[in-house]
Amino acid sequence: MSVKQVQPRHSLSLVVLLATLLLIWFAVREVNGIDENPSKNNIPQETSKLVSESYSGGLASNYPGDEGIERDKRVLFVEDFETGTPEQIGARWGQIYKKENVSLSDDIHSNSPGHKSIHFKNNAHLYTHTQGVDTMYARFYVKFHEKTGYIHHFVHLVADRTPTPWPKGGAGETPPGDAKFSTGIEPTGCWGKFPPPGVWNFYTYWHEMKTKWGSVYNGKQKPIIPGQWYCVEVKLKANSSPEKTDGEQAFWIDGKLYGRFTGFRWRTTNKLKINSFWLLYYNTDQPARHNKDPHPESRVMEVWFDDIVIATDYIGPIHGSPKAGKKRAVPSKSALLTPGLLIAEPGEVAYVQKFEEGPGRFEGGGVQQDGIDDSKAYVCGTKGCWIWDAYSVPVKDSTTIRFKLKALSDIRDIQILIWSKMQKDNCRYKIGALKKGQIRNVEFRAIEARVGWGMKGPSLEGDVLDNFKLTIAAVQDARLLIDDFEILR
Repeated sequence: MSVKQVQPRHSLSLVVLLATLLLIWFAVREVNGIDENPSKNNIPQETSKLVSESYSGGLASNYPGDEGIERDKRVLFVEDFETGTPEQIGARWGQIYKKENVSLSDDIHSNSPGHKSIHFKNNAHLYTHTQGVDTMYARFYVKFHEKTGYIHHFVHLVADRTPTPWPKGGAGETPPGDAKFSTGIEPTGCWGKFPPPGVWNFYTYWHEMKTKWGSVYNGKQKPIIPGQWYCVEVKLKANSSPEKTDGEQAFWIDGKLYGRFTGFRWRTTNKLKINSFWLLYYNTDQPARHNKDPHPESRVMEVWFDDIVIATDYIGPIHGSPKAGKKRAVPSKSALLTPGLLIAEPGEVAYVQKFEEGPGRFEGGGVQQDGIDDSKAYVCGTKGCWIWDAYSVPVKDSTTIRFKLKALSDIRDIQILIWSKMQKDNCRYKIGALKKGQIRNVEFRAIEARVGWGMKGPSLEGDVLDNFKLTIAAVQDARLLIDDFEILR
């Protein structure tokens, strides 16, 4: 698979063009990623030509001052931060992180049809979901503090087969082609070449990326001016079918195309849709070190956002003013708050074991009285516990496994193994570590269990769920309690 980028038209001769491409070939061997990992030096990147095309029109041109844009059928999500407190905004988005670092501000851009923006300092995020689509455009206005430093990670668009209210991260992990892909529009200093916050680029994760640390795609390298508002718009388009490489991504700054990249086979199934928007502001000391910032202690890590619109067509900057001078949009809410809109809800209960009448078909441990809710529960040691042939459920998107765990000792790692008859191998789901006394409610879709230690192989999709094994990594006499085990169709 080759990823190519569409260059603007020009009148260079063939010889000059070939020479230019050769120079680009050598230039792209330099990397401007900011993650702390030596292997990131091998990230493929592509540097686009300078472009100056302005995209006239767009959805916003039909709605002066964005008034009523939320009623357009092509619009998936709108947020102008005119309604509610940060906590209320976080509730309708689905998740707010570090809400103590989030506030509303009267600092707005010159074309703002409202009175407020939202302000993040140090580290914070808002995370939400839209209905799943094959093409997503996201427009937002942003301003960095006049004394900003370099930024670690920024705004992302995500396709997630099994969405959760919280972002899943995944740094250094190649996502399976039927599970996830993402791209982030981010400022980068290019190893100190540009002053903070740097220039815009894409930082992209998908199943065919060249290294586990993602791929970087550079657009027009015009430095971002701290203290100045910008209109940023991002396009992410999925490939039209699993075998095709017609996916693409592009971004515009103040209505001008800065970079367009094509030739992606983002996904291996059309069931994987673009459905998540991550308004992320993530900072560490790594970018300052990597960009050799001489005065990191003087930096002020603050950012302002406003007038977010997410749609299936190009949106464009705000045009004109509302009829009444100022407006307040009807704010959107996360699609994940509507049951069944993004992913099928768990079906009816196919099997349940609460251990009140004994172990049932579970093996490897025994029942004891001291359960999680003062009830009976099943306790196992380092050999774990398992159940076979007590149920038989065809695996669909809705098929769900849920149970409760309580660590009676420190546990280094907990994993679930499910034997796949189709793959003739174990599919795994990782739970991680638990401290003594810690309780965890576990719930996951059966399709999240995958072949391989790294869970990068095929999933259980299309298989039959008829077994379950809980494995434990801990000291020899460690014990773990499991209760309220359910399989839902």
